[in-house]
Amino acid sequence: MGKTSSSKIALTLFMSRMPASTRRVLQAATGLAVTAALLLGCQALVYVHNPDALWQIVSQSCVPSDAAGKGPGKCAKVSPDGYALLKDIRGKGQYLLMPTARVAGMESPALAQPGSPDYFRYAWENRDYVSRALNTHVPDALMSLAINSAKGRSQNQLHIHIDCISQSMRNALSAYDDAAPGTWVDARLNDHLYRLTRVASPTAAHVHPYERVLSQAQARGQAIGDHSLFMATAPGGFFVVDGYYQAHGPNANPGSSEELQDHSCKDVGR
Repeated sequence: MGKTSSSKIALTLFMSRMPASTRRVLQAATGLAVTAALLLGCQALVYVHNPDALWQIVSQSCVPSDAAGKGPGKCAKVSPDGYALLKDIRGKGQYLLMPTARVAGMESPALAQPGSPDYFRYAWENRDYVSRALNTHVPDALMSLAINSAKGRSQNQLHIHIDCISQSMRNALSAYDDAAPGTWVDARLNDHLYRLTRVASPTAAHVHPYERVLSQAQARGQAIGDHSLFMATAPGGFFVVDGYYQAHGPNANPGSSEELQDHSCKDVGR
């Protein structure tokens, strides 16, 4: 999740605790944007600047509610495969996939353990939730997954962003359609330097993007927590895109591959 989303979650949680009548009056009188400004000081009472906000939603609402047979709580889904889906309040269609176990992020050793859940596979298999939220089909060519680095995120619970990409980003990726499968090449996307590989696989089940980026980080002597990851379709398979955090210089990268997504989904349905 990007830096702005945690405050939006905080506002939503704060307002959800208000009486419905009070909430309606406040929104009608001011509009949501002004409401956000009016309640900025109140957000400190809940989850603003709280890096555990997502984990608290999963562990205190979604999992207990599901275990009690009352549905997934604040989540859209809790899976026996060890993940939950949450509708992000940023973007009309964006969903977040999160482990139901405590997993901080890209730097977590649990992700590299044999037999660990393939969260990226599960995220891709649940991409239809974005189409449902938008009430229109999102073609796979305009769908993507992203996870930010430790330095490029606001939350310390692993969360994979499931959302659209723009047609311009699809066009930028298409410049690498002929990349030899399994080789890594430099790619400049959104004016930042990334590395990209094309994986020949008809399904997400055999892509294993985390393992591929981890191997790259280890080969270069870099901390995996400084890497972000992005995945989108490619001819005959998928692109796996690796973003290594660098603050300055010609190879600068924010470590937030979420920047490659389009949370407005503006090109869907055109």
